[in-house]
Amino acid sequence: MNQMGNKKSIKNMLPLIFVIAAVILPIIVTNAYLMRVFIMMLCYMIIAMSINLIVGFCGQLDFGRSAFVGLGAYFSAIVSMRLGVPFIISFLGAGIFAGLVGAGLGLVCRKSTFDYLTLMTMGFNEICRLIFINCDKLTGGALGIKKVPKPDLGFIVLDTPRKYYYFVLIFVVLTFVVMKNIIGSKYGRAFMAIRDDATATLYMGIDVAGYKVFNFAVASVFSGLAGALMAHYTGYVSPASYTLDESILMLQMPILGGLGSLPGSIVGTIILQVLPEISRTFYQYRLMFIGVLMVVLMGLAPNGLLGNGGIVDKIRFAIMKRQTKAKNSGKEMN
Repeated sequence: MNQMGNKKSIKNMLPLIFVIAAVILPIIVTNAYLMRVFIMMLCYMIIAMSINLIVGFCGQLDFGRSAFVGLGAYFSAIVSMRLGVPFIISFLGAGIFAGLVGAGLGLVCRKSTFDYLTLMTMGFNEICRLIFINCDKLTGGALGIKKVPKPDLGFIVLDTPRKYYYFVLIFVVLTFVVMKNIIGSKYGRAFMAIRDDATATLYMGIDVAGYKVFNFAVASVFSGLAGALMAHYTGYVSPASYTLDESILMLQMPILGGLGSLPGSIVGTIILQVLPEISRTFYQYRLMFIGVLMVVLMGLAPNGLLGNGGIVDKIRFAIMKRQTKAKNSGKEMN
């Protein structure tokens, strides 16, 4: 019991440690390029948690997440630039718009099995990318949308990297708290039941299709918000940023960190976003590094670093086993 309690306390401490480190980071780091890397990393954390809600907690494989990020980015950019809508409205509207599209896709895919859902989300991603390219009067076509304005909250303009960093950090924390509460509610328990055995869950009287739609909608809201944050920070929205390759990279973050673990989503994002930036040479081989890392990880621990039965749990179990063996051998000596 004590060992289980220690395990839970350690995992519960990780979010607090992350928040403290994240708050201190901009005070220590003043390099503009590194600040850009960290801001984008925070945006990807929101996306990784939204993917984990779908894949890790509900067991639905989603290969089209970058499409929803793009929908949020384009919506906020177009509404704020062409209609002159204040940032906070265009930002929240981006989440709502992406959520509605996610609910629509969820309705279409609600009865699809694992393999068919994968193909449908891949197809949806490509459809959205082609819409971004071909609706040039609205989206700017292949050239995208330039000069997306910096967020103006009325009382403050987020015109410096440090200000924007803390603003995005607030939404990372809010995303974590909201998803933690959803996972701990009846909705989260239904998601995990669907993940473990959808047929048995259906026979228990749970509306499997309805929960799948809700799961897709909630995840898409946060993906859309992350897309809007990226658009207003970089000042540029391009269809080249929302490809299938980008969706695969996004999916790898929660898989590496640990499916079914929100802290795992954060750790996986840090590894895949920060490590390739260590050096320019390393960055050139980042895809090879990520590929090798994923192959090794899937062989050693399919549940990632912090997932149940993941690498961290395996290391902890090995240490506990060695300690128990040492105690038993000590008793035999006595």
